[in-house]
Amino acid sequence: MIWLAVLNTFVNAYRQTYPVVKKIGTVTEQPNTEIPANLTVPSGNCYKFLLYGCGDQIYQCVISGSSSQWSTVGPDAYLVNNKKDPFTSKYEVGHHYWQKTPVNGGRITWQSIVKGDNSSVIAKLIAQSASPDGPQNIPWLITQSTSNQGEGAFEDITYVLRINPKGGIAPPATQCGTTYKNGTLYRSHYTTEYWFYTASK
Repeated sequence: MIWLAVLNTFVNAYRQTYPVVKKIGTVTEQPNTEIPANLTVPSGNCYKFLLYGCGDQIYQCVISGSSSQWSTVGPDAYLVNNKKDPFTSKYEVGHHYWQKTPVNGGRITWQSIVKGDNSSVIAKLIAQSASPDGPQNIPWLITQSTSNQGEGAFEDITYVLRINPKGGIAPPATQCGTTYKNGTLYRSHYTTEYWFYTASK
């Protein structure tokens, strides 16, 4: 996936050129959304802010012998503070992707692209719950931080929830090896909310 890493570097460099947003995380009041019990954030942590995400979930068709499946490569999505903000370089405040090499067991990454904030959080999956809006949507998730880097909005994040995702699922397994050749990358568009938590003071 060298090409993907190079592309991410180029896109991030471009997007950081013309920022107008100075702060990450302006929605600091937790929404009144019912959270599945298995996604409950442990006591000792509190809601910090949410960000809205838009991008792609990337899958790869993998054929091994007589079996075929879609393997998750990871997300390529950008984050904004407010639901009405356009997903353009002037409003995007973060990039969401997977690390190539796990860090303390985590790969799931949210990274600031705001000037003056070089923070990021890397997390691992703890649990997931099927979307209440139907199987055409990727599941809701809870992830736990395995590494915090830099200084800024993500430096003290302990847990991240993926809430209300729309879209993002892989094609049917039967299409891997038929409609799509072995090794094909498929990008599935999705939107979601990411809720960020920090340790209680």
